Amino acid sequence: MKVLVAMDEFNGIISSYQANRYVEEAIANKIPKADIVQVPLFNGRHELMDSVFLWQSGTKYRVTAHDADMNEVEAVYGITDNNMTVIEGNLFLKGHKPTRERSSYGMGEVIANALDNQSEHIIISLGGIDSFDGGAGMLQALGVKFYDDEAVEVDTRQGTHILKQIRSVDFSNIHPRLKDVNFQLMSDFDSKLYGKKSEIMQIYEAKHMSREEAVEIDNLIWYFSEILKGELHSAIGLVERGGAGGGIASLLSHLYQAEILTSHELVDQLTHLESLIEQADLIIFGEGVNEDDQLLETTTIRIAELATKHQKPAIAVCATSDKFDQFETMGVTAMFNTFIEMPESYTDFKMGIQIRHYTIQALKLLQTPFNVE
Repeated sequence: MKVLVAMDEFNGIISSYQANRYVEEAIANKIPKADIVQVPLFNGRHELMDSVFLWQSGTKYRVTAHDADMNEVEAVYGITDNNMTVIEGNLFLKGHKPTRERSSYGMGEVIANALDNQSEHIIISLGGIDSFDGGAGMLQALGVKFYDDEAVEVDTRQGTHILKQIRSVDFSNIHPRLKDVNFQLMSDFDSKLYGKKSEIMQIYEAKHMSREEAVEIDNLIWYFSEILKGELHSAIGLVERGGAGGGIASLLSHLYQAEILTSHELVDQLTHLESLIEQADLIIFGEGVNEDDQLLETTTIRIAELATKHQKPAIAVCATSDKFDQFETMGVTAMFNTFIEMPESYTDFKMGIQIRHYTIQALKLLQTPFNVE
């Protein structure tokens, strides 16, 4: 019996890898001869690096870069054996200063290092990073220069507030290998570069900011996009999901035709998920991602679709009831919720035990013969 296990994270309490291990142990307990295949999942905020390197072999590189506050930190990125570079922004581009004082410079440093390592295919996870400067800092780290109205260079490392001083942009010294790279950007958050649907305008309350502060940053990003529009003779603000990473997605999409993917699209690409589901006799999957996080369609929805398409029994073990009706409508065999509402604090061990408990109960039901007349 082949069992496919594909658990997403549980609200930052337990990782995909950990959740998979608890489910695997439960299956081994109830079906000792099962052939278990684990698919490590990730979303736009967490676990891209770990999941890819559980699925593929390669090398991780540790480099000195800067966080969103321009403090020196150790950043890690990976290159797989098939030359796919993975950069997870939330692992190093974090900040504590006021949002208007943060920069994406560190992202440019890591990209530049990967380019110097001869990267040709770069995947960047943009969820959970703390810079909102339209990607200006990143561009500076990659060789772009900005000038004020007196032709004095503007240092975007100072943060978003400095954007208002920019009057012209010089792309002549940008890293020469950028044009040769295939960029894929991962974001599960639906946002535009600026306006009421921009990333900052949708999440400012969660960032403990006032609406006035968010509007100031949004206006600065709009102004920066207008400066680039004048230099590039085309608008960059219309890209779908271009607000990801505080505008990094829109910038790379426009300049280098970067493809913006949701996590489930990338999981499909890396793991050939449909083929795995076709081969499985049973699928156990789940997540603890809350709808309040405003994420787009997560990989669990894709798994439910494929399980129904291929008429495979599927058990969902989740941490909230958010997707109960959706999974039911999609034809998922059974669903178990560990909580009605996710508690504010919970240990990974307790969460793992609950996941294991519900998996065992589901398997016991599957193994129970019923006499239905």
